[in-house]
Amino acid sequence: AGDITAGTTLEYMLQFENDGNDTAHNIHILDTLSDNLDINTIKQIASSHKVTMHLFKWGTHNVAKFDFPNIKLLDSSYHGLCQGFVTFSIKTVTPLAPGSTIENQVGIYFDINPVVMTNKVVSMIGCPTGSVTTNAVKVQLYPNPVKDVLNVKAEGTNNTMTITNTLGQVIATQTLNSNIN
Repeated sequence: AGDITAGTTLEYMLQFENDGNDTAHNIHILDTLSDNLDINTIKQIASSHKVTMHLFKWGTHNVAKFDFPNIKLLDSSYHGLCQGFVTFSIKTVTPLAPGSTIENQVGIYFDINPVVMTNKVVSMIGCPTGSVTTNAVKVQLYPNPVKDVLNVKAEGTNNTMTITNTLGQVIATQTLNSNIN
């Protein structure tokens, strides 16, 4: 979870534990993937037991199903032997606007028992960091992040401000004639 950039490869580890009082014979995990993830880049990395990954559509959403057939996962009285996991990676789509989120929460199914939902993890496309270059002039920029209007407060007058994007292209150049522009 946290701030990421578009095109980032995310890695998820889905862990489960049989905290019941009987052996779990079949387990499957359903993960409805965020629309901000590129289904073509999903890769299963590792698992604790033999697992098969199936990808399918549910409405307009992509779903990854991880099947652990005939797993025979021992019950909670067998500490250390009643747990399992699967790990996979997937990239975010590009481009994604700053503030876009990627949420992930999965359902784990033990035999015929009700679903167990995991905690929700949220990653967000962060705002690109900027830099201020000055010639010994104190400058304040706000708000951060900016939506429509960027306020520039600079000491003195007759200073020139140039705004560039993350590619270094000049977006705007302005002479600062007062304290706030």
